Amino acid sequence: MKSTIKKRTEGYGYKYTELADINKYCEANDIRYYQETETCEINGKDYIITFLIQNGEITRHRGCQVVDAVLQGIKNPVQEYGSSITYCRRYSLLMALGLATEDDDAAGLTNRDPDPEAAKSWAFTFGKYKGMTMQDVIEIDSQYVAWYLNNKAKEYDIKCYEILTGTKIPTEAESKVRQELMVRLNNLVTETDCDYEALKEHYKVKSNNEMTINQLKEAIAVLEKKLPENLKEAK
Repeated sequence: MKSTIKKRTEGYGYKYTELADINKYCEANDIRYYQETETCEINGKDYIITFLIQNGEITRHRGCQVVDAVLQGIKNPVQEYGSSITYCRRYSLLMALGLATEDDDAAGLTNRDPDPEAAKSWAFTFGKYKGMTMQDVIEIDSQYVAWYLNNKAKEYDIKCYEILTGTKIPTEAESKVRQELMVRLNNLVTETDCDYEALKEHYKVKSNNEMTINQLKEAIAVLEKKLPENLKEAK
């Protein structure tokens, strides 16, 4: 059975489990641990390594990537880095222990939207990129991130991606509207014998799939004015 620990304290835009509660769990289960920072030979990034000591055995677990501190407003970057380290150690310990928080998402539990620092700290908790930040995985395997966003991501994860990339992911309703507009535009291109290449060049896109909803609506409005009268009446 999966163990859970309640989360009470807020920070980085979400609630998190206090270290004292995790330590109580360890004491109750006769588990000791220590943690070190290790640089990955592949990407040169620092990761938290947790060593669990139980029943006379030591097991090694790689946890979160340590993110760099950034200067935000009047915040001290040294203090920010210290906060980041504390979070990474806490979350890495949860990962090593196989513990879940109340809603089974240590990084994603939130009552508020993530801020830029929280987005930068977001790390995968499973799979081949476990412990790596989304920011780094976007750079080395964007297809994996796209798969995650389409199949596994929660709202918080999607918002982190949008902050990191500056790209707005359309909702299901927006995607449906886009599809309907694209079909309508394709039909109009045929019905008006429009110069499709000129249209794409005008909007600086390679296909209408790259056009925004407003651009699609604008192009449709222009082409509808060029429809032959008999087709307008049929509409």
